Amino acid sequence: MKNLKLILFLFALFFVGTTEYAEAQVVTRHEKRVVRRKVRRHNRRVVRRTLRRLPANTTPIVYRKISYYPVDGMYYVYRKGIYVRTFPPRGFRLAVMPTTAVIITVRGTRYHYADGVFYQPINGEYEVAPPPIGAVVKELPEDAEEIDFDGVTMHELNQAVYKEVENGYEIIEVLEDDMDQ
Repeated sequence: MKNLKLILFLFALFFVGTTEYAEAQVVTRHEKRVVRRKVRRHNRRVVRRTLRRLPANTTPIVYRKISYYPVDGMYYVYRKGIYVRTFPPRGFRLAVMPTTAVIITVRGTRYHYADGVFYQPINGEYEVAPPPIGAVVKELPEDAEEIDFDGVTMHELNQAVYKEVENGYEIIEVLEDDMDQ
Protein backbone atom coordinates (compact mmCIF):
# COMPACT_ATOMS: atom_id res chain seq x y z
CA MET A 1 0.00 0.00 0.00
CA LYS A 2 2.84 2.38 0.84
CA ASN A 3 4.55 1.51 -2.41
CA LEU A 4 1.34 2.20 -4.38
CA LYS A 5 1.06 5.72 -2.87
CA LEU A 6 4.73 6.37 -3.65
CA ILE A 7 4.32 5.16 -7.24
CA LEU A 8 1.24 7.34 -7.75
CA PHE A 9 3.08 10.33 -6.31
CA LEU A 10 6.09 9.84 -8.60
CA PHE A 11 3.82 9.20 -11.56
CA ALA A 12 1.91 12.48 -10.91
CA LEU A 13 5.15 14.40 -10.40
CA PHE A 14 6.63 13.00 -13.63
CA PHE A 15 3.61 13.87 -15.80
CA VAL A 16 2.82 17.22 -14.18
CA GLY A 17 6.43 18.28 -14.45
CA THR A 18 7.26 21.94 -14.07
CA THR A 19 4.96 24.94 -14.09
CA GLU A 20 6.63 26.68 -17.03
CA TYR A 21 3.51 26.27 -19.13
CA ALA A 22 1.58 28.39 -16.61
CA GLU A 23 4.11 31.19 -16.79
CA ALA A 24 3.88 31.26 -20.57
CA GLN A 25 0.17 32.03 -20.31
CA VAL A 26 0.63 35.17 -18.22
CA VAL A 27 -0.17 38.22 -20.34
CA THR A 28 0.65 41.71 -19.16
CA ARG A 29 -1.43 44.53 -20.58
CA HIS A 30 -0.43 48.13 -20.33
CA GLU A 31 -3.83 49.64 -21.09
CA LYS A 32 -5.05 52.70 -19.25
CA ARG A 33 -8.40 52.10 -17.68
CA VAL A 34 -10.89 54.89 -17.31
CA VAL A 35 -11.68 55.13 -13.64
CA ARG A 36 -15.24 56.25 -12.97
CA ARG A 37 -16.14 57.65 -9.62
CA LYS A 38 -18.72 55.69 -7.77
CA VAL A 39 -21.46 57.86 -6.34
CA ARG A 40 -23.76 56.00 -4.00
CA ARG A 41 -26.67 57.70 -2.33
CA HIS A 42 -27.52 56.53 1.14
CA ASN A 43 -29.30 57.68 4.29
CA ARG A 44 -31.79 59.77 2.37
CA ARG A 45 -33.31 62.25 4.72
CA VAL A 46 -37.07 62.51 4.76
CA VAL A 47 -37.93 66.18 4.42
CA ARG A 48 -40.96 68.00 3.25
CA ARG A 49 -40.41 68.25 -0.50
CA THR A 50 -44.05 68.70 -1.41
CA LEU A 51 -46.91 71.06 -0.56
CA ARG A 52 -50.62 70.37 -0.97
CA ARG A 53 -51.46 74.08 -0.97
CA LEU A 54 -49.40 77.20 -1.53
CA PRO A 55 -49.41 80.09 0.93
CA ALA A 56 -51.82 82.92 0.10
CA ASN A 57 -50.65 85.52 -2.46
CA THR A 58 -47.99 83.26 -4.00
CA THR A 59 -47.31 84.58 -7.49
CA PRO A 60 -45.84 82.17 -10.06
CA ILE A 61 -42.75 83.01 -12.09
CA VAL A 62 -43.04 81.56 -15.61
CA TYR A 63 -39.82 80.44 -17.29
CA ARG A 64 -39.75 78.35 -20.49
CA LYS A 65 -43.50 77.66 -20.16
CA ILE A 66 -43.13 76.24 -16.62
CA SER A 67 -44.62 78.02 -13.60
CA TYR A 68 -42.29 78.16 -10.59
CA TYR A 69 -43.86 79.08 -7.26
CA PRO A 70 -41.46 80.76 -4.79
CA VAL A 71 -42.12 79.90 -1.14
CA ASP A 72 -39.63 81.00 1.55
CA GLY A 73 -36.73 81.12 -0.93
CA MET A 74 -37.48 77.65 -2.36
CA TYR A 75 -39.29 76.87 -5.60
CA TYR A 76 -42.14 74.49 -6.32
CA VAL A 77 -43.76 73.27 -9.55
CA TYR A 78 -47.25 71.81 -9.85
CA ARG A 79 -47.30 68.07 -10.64
CA LYS A 80 -50.17 65.59 -10.31
CA GLY A 81 -52.17 67.60 -7.80
CA ILE A 82 -49.31 68.65 -5.50
CA TYR A 83 -46.48 71.18 -5.50
CA VAL A 84 -43.04 69.53 -5.69
CA ARG A 85 -39.77 71.17 -4.53
CA THR A 86 -37.39 71.91 -7.40
CA PHE A 87 -34.41 74.08 -8.21
CA PRO A 88 -34.74 76.79 -10.84
CA PRO A 89 -32.82 76.07 -14.07
CA ARG A 90 -29.75 78.00 -15.23
CA GLY A 91 -30.79 81.27 -16.84
CA PHE A 92 -33.84 81.74 -14.57
CA ARG A 93 -34.00 85.40 -13.45
CA LEU A 94 -35.41 87.19 -10.42
CA ALA A 95 -35.99 90.87 -9.82
CA VAL A 96 -35.57 90.54 -6.03
CA MET A 97 -33.32 88.15 -4.12
CA PRO A 98 -34.75 85.83 -1.43
CA THR A 99 -34.35 87.22 2.10
CA THR A 100 -32.06 84.30 3.03
CA ALA A 101 -29.45 85.20 0.37
CA VAL A 102 -25.82 85.77 1.38
CA ILE A 103 -22.98 87.17 -0.73
CA ILE A 104 -20.09 84.84 -1.58
CA THR A 105 -16.99 85.78 -3.60
CA VAL A 106 -15.22 82.97 -5.46
CA ARG A 107 -12.01 83.75 -7.38
CA GLY A 108 -13.00 87.41 -7.76
CA THR A 109 -16.57 86.71 -8.94
CA ARG A 110 -19.45 87.76 -6.73
CA TYR A 111 -22.39 85.39 -6.20
CA HIS A 112 -25.53 85.47 -4.10
CA TYR A 113 -26.38 82.15 -2.45
CA ALA A 114 -29.79 81.13 -1.11
CA ASP A 115 -31.09 77.64 -0.30
CA GLY A 116 -28.76 75.71 -2.61
CA VAL A 117 -28.99 78.13 -5.57
CA PHE A 118 -26.29 80.53 -6.78
CA TYR A 119 -27.27 83.81 -8.45
CA GLN A 120 -25.24 86.45 -10.30
CA PRO A 121 -26.36 90.06 -10.72
CA ILE A 122 -27.03 90.85 -14.41
CA ASN A 123 -28.64 94.10 -15.64
CA GLY A 124 -30.46 94.82 -12.38
CA GLU A 125 -31.77 91.25 -12.06
CA TYR A 126 -30.39 88.09 -10.52
CA GLU A 127 -29.77 85.10 -12.79
CA VAL A 128 -29.34 81.51 -11.63
CA ALA A 129 -25.70 80.54 -12.17
CA PRO A 130 -23.92 77.17 -12.12
CA PRO A 131 -22.44 76.34 -8.70
CA PRO A 132 -18.83 77.64 -8.62
CA ILE A 133 -16.19 75.08 -7.63
CA GLY A 134 -14.38 76.26 -4.52
CA ALA A 135 -17.33 78.15 -3.00
CA VAL A 136 -17.77 77.59 0.73
CA VAL A 137 -21.22 77.88 2.30
CA LYS A 138 -21.91 77.78 6.05
CA GLU A 139 -24.98 75.54 5.92
CA LEU A 140 -26.76 73.28 3.47
CA PRO A 141 -30.55 73.04 3.16
CA GLU A 142 -32.27 70.04 4.75
CA ASP A 143 -32.82 68.34 1.40
CA ALA A 144 -29.09 67.96 0.67
CA GLU A 145 -28.46 64.26 0.10
CA GLU A 146 -25.64 62.41 1.81
CA ILE A 147 -23.69 60.40 -0.77
CA ASP A 148 -20.74 58.02 -0.81
CA PHE A 149 -18.27 59.62 -3.24
CA ASP A 150 -15.30 57.29 -3.85
CA GLY A 151 -15.58 56.00 -0.27
CA VAL A 152 -15.83 59.47 1.30
CA THR A 153 -19.08 60.88 2.68
CA MET A 154 -20.12 64.02 0.78
CA HIS A 155 -23.34 65.93 0.19
CA GLU A 156 -25.10 66.52 -3.13
CA LEU A 157 -27.46 69.41 -3.75
CA ASN A 158 -28.58 70.99 -7.03
CA GLN A 159 -25.95 69.13 -9.13
CA ALA A 160 -23.08 70.20 -6.81
CA VAL A 161 -20.98 67.90 -4.59
CA TYR A 162 -20.06 69.44 -1.23
CA LYS A 163 -17.26 68.36 1.10
CA GLU A 164 -17.42 69.24 4.77
CA VAL A 165 -14.63 71.66 5.77
CA GLU A 166 -13.83 73.60 8.95
CA ASN A 167 -16.04 76.60 8.28
CA GLY A 168 -18.88 74.95 6.32
CA TYR A 169 -19.23 73.02 3.08
CA GLU A 170 -17.05 73.47 -0.01
CA ILE A 171 -18.10 72.66 -3.57
CA ILE A 172 -15.56 70.20 -4.98
CA GLU A 173 -17.34 69.13 -8.16
CA VAL A 174 -20.35 69.97 -10.29
CA LEU A 175 -22.20 66.99 -11.75
CA GLU A 176 -23.38 67.06 -15.35
CA ASP A 177 -26.92 68.25 -15.79
CA ASP A 178 -28.86 66.16 -18.30
CA MET A 179 -31.58 68.79 -18.49
CA ASP A 180 -29.41 71.55 -20.04
CA GLN A 181 -30.00 72.05 -23.73
